[in-house]
Order: sequence, then C-alpha cells, then structure tokens
Amino acid sequence: MVELPSIRRPLRLLGALVAVVAVIAIFSTTCARPDDRSLPAPSSTSSTVPPETTTTADLSRLALAPVRGETTTTLQETGRAAVRGVVVGPDGNVGQAIVRVERLVGDAVQVREVRAADDGTFAIDGLPGGRVRVRAFLPPTLTMAGAELFFLSDGDTRDVRLTVTPHVGPDVRASTAPAAPVVGDLVNLLVWVAERVVDEQGVARTVPRAGVPVQVASSGWVLVQARSVTDGDGVALYTFRCERSTRVSATATIGVEPDVRSYPLEVPPCATRPTTTTTTTDPDRDDDPGGDDDVTTTTDDDED
Repeated sequence: MVELPSIRRPLRLLGALVAVVAVIAIFSTTCARPDDRSLPAPSSTSSTVPPETTTTADLSRLALAPVRGETTTTLQETGRAAVRGVVVGPDGNVGQAIVRVERLVGDAVQVREVRAADDGTFAIDGLPGGRVRVRAFLPPTLTMAGAELFFLSDGDTRDVRLTVTPHVGPDVRASTAPAAPVVGDLVNLLVWVAERVVDEQGVARTVPRAGVPVQVASSGWVLVQARSVTDGDGVALYTFRCERSTRVSATATIGVEPDVRSYPLEVPPCATRPTTTTTTTDPDRDDDPGGDDDVTTTTDDDED
C-alpha cells in the first residue's frame, strides 16, 4: 500500500489556518464593540467651570474708579406765585434796572431775572413758592445795599419796592505808620486810590487804580520824600516828619487837569514827646538840715 503524504499535510495546514482566522475574528469583534453595559455613558459636554455656589461675594472693600460729573437735584421750575414792584433810586424811578429773584432750596439757588420797564416797574409771574431773595441793580453805577428776603407761598403775589444807591467814583483813603506819632518821628502816609463799580452780577466792588498822580498838602508835618504816583495796589507813599506838637491836616489831590479832585485825609496829630522824671537821694548833702536829701531830674526820652 502506497502512502500519500503530500495530501495529508495540506489538510493539516488548512485546519490550522482556519483556527487562526477564527481567533482573530473573535478578538476583533470583542475590541471593536465592547459591551455597552460594562462602561458608563459618556457625558455629552466637557467643561472646566467650577461648580456653582450660593455664597454672596463681599464687595464692600472694592475700590471703584472715580466718575466725572456732578450730582444734580431737580427743582420745580414754575408755579403760581408772583413778585411785582418798582425800582427807585436817588433821582426817582430807575428804568431798565435788572431785577433778580433767587429761590433758595437748601444749597441750590434758582434764578429768574427781568428788566424793569422805563418807569421802573416790573413783574415776574409763574414762580414756584418758597424762600426767595429779591434785589435790583444797574451796572456799573447802581445796586442795593442788601436784598429783600421773604417766604413766598405758592399762589401769592408780593409787592416790593427796591431801592438802589450809587456805587461809583474814586475811593480815597489814608493810613499812617506809626498811628500815633510824636515830635521828631518820621511818619509814613499811605494814600490808597480805588474806583467804585457795580459788576454785571450787581456786586459792589472797589478796584485799585494804578498810575494815578497824587499830591498831598499838609499843615503840621514837614515833607521828607514822596512817591506821588499810585502803584499796582493803588498806593502812593509820602514820608513826613513831626517837627512840633500841633494839630495836623492833610488833603490829597487826585488826577490831572481838567479832572482833578481833592479829598481830605484823616491823619493823627504830632504829640509831645513824653518826659521822664528821676528822683535820687544824696546822703552827703548837709545844706538843708531840716529838709530831705532828694534830687529831682527831668529829661526827655530821646536824650542820650
């Protein structure tokens, strides 16, 4: 009997290949499709945000950058009250004067203005009630020394008479150093020259005048030196000497021709220099047995 080895080996090899293929197929199926029940379901989203908390953050110590602007308060603009009256001056009614009504609400001021008629009469209607201040002025010469202040109820009408006075022309004053000179002293006399004006807000002001010629005539003092034109502060400076005890008068002449005016100045007199009395005792004196031995000497304070 003849053996057929060539046929039997291929069959054994074929069986081995089939076994290997089966193992690979089982392993691939297991890795590719895991059992859904053995793994947790994947999350649909992924996030690194920390979990929410209900604790409120403390921002009381947080410093904020400053914000530009102002705090404003809304004030009532209109009402049913009214202020009426007339503006009068030294020469009668003052036409075209400015009448200003200021309503005072705390630190706020609400302003209404009208121009008086040619006969000086005026009327401001539609005002809200409250505390009001009323004044009149006519720049650059007329203003009031003080305002009218009163409470105005809503719906009321107040009649007022506003009196204005002049604030115009030069203001000339004098001061001395020392204030109480005595015979032999040098005295500095300062003459201050300014101009009275009323500004656009109705405020009376006194403005120094520079470069104004000033001449001072005096009786009782002797002139030593002078700066007879006012400086930037409106001051001219004169230096005098007290020669004798006497009453002193002085007059300042301001300006140049033809606009020259004279103003009397208040100045102190030259006082007598006080004396000193000294009393000493001479124990060696024996010419007056019945009297005392005192010796009295009187000298002026400025003697060496």
